[in-house]
Amino acid sequence: MASSKWQGSVESNVMAPLEVVWKITRDFYGLHKWFPGMKSSERVEGAPEQGVGSVRRCIRPLHDGTESCVLEELISQDDSNHSYTYRITETNIPGFNGYQATIQVCEAKEQDNCLLKWSFEMDLTDGHSKEDTEALFSSILTGIAKHLEQLISSQ
Repeated sequence: MASSKWQGSVESNVMAPLEVVWKITRDFYGLHKWFPGMKSSERVEGAPEQGVGSVRRCIRPLHDGTESCVLEELISQDDSNHSYTYRITETNIPGFNGYQATIQVCEAKEQDNCLLKWSFEMDLTDGHSKEDTEALFSSILTGIAKHLEQLISSQ
């Protein structure tokens, strides 16, 4: 099976202030709180304060009745740039070899809005196109943005 490394990124507007969105999304162990459909996200290794090297286990139900299980390691966090980078160390989802991603919250042109950016690098394997993968990630990020807006407005 042939594979090649590639990079992509998607972004979505969030109708909420940057600092509020960052406070929620920077919680490495709290992914299940803001990622729609995530069943759980829990600490496996590392300090409770989520330093570099921390590992989380993420469980998400799949359409076929099974669950995805992903171990992700925090490899950097930069509060001044409102970003963190993580990599998948183990997964039962095909096609995520060599996956590493950065989540960043940026200022938007509109007041009290921000931009949520998801940049990623992975091995693109046979049967998965760049275009389809970016479209999938864009759709997921749009759902995340809407979920964040609902979460924030209900607080």
